[in-house]
Amino acid sequence: MPTPPRPDGQVPPALNDVNARIRWLMDQPATPHRTEEYRHLLTAWANLVRGDVDQTA
Repeated sequence: MPTPPRPDGQVPPALNDVNARIRWLMDQPATPHRTEEYRHLLTAWANLVRGDVDQTA
């Protein structure tokens, strides 16, 4: 997944780890376990970038 730009230009190590795990998982065979792990990783990714997203009205 693309990494959104951060104000200080740095990507936290945890976000790099989640991105790497998502990329690896995308190459695995489709299974119910993969689906659940993908959902978990997307939630983790969203939580890590939440502070970088501007809130809208």
